Amino acid sequence: MPAISIHELHENTDLWVRKATEQEPIVLTDNGQAVAKIVPVPVANAENPFLTRRLLPGFAELQARLSGGTDSTQVISEMREGR
Repeated sequence: MPAISIHELHENTDLWVRKATEQEPIVLTDNGQAVAKIVPVPVANAENPFLTRRLLPGFAELQARLSGGTDSTQVISEMREGR
């Protein structure tokens, strides 16, 4: 893990921040003593949340009953009457 002084960070902030995000964390030192660390922020999971969703039981039943061209208003009315 590279270590740089606070002075070096002030001189080339953009360079060191890019290096920290592309490579590994960087330790900041003040008079030779480690005082802080620059670490990259973890990248959020880029998965599509719709691919992992679970349908509510009532919606899953409605979806199953509608596969075939059934009128949705009729199916919903029947489901409401069955409550």
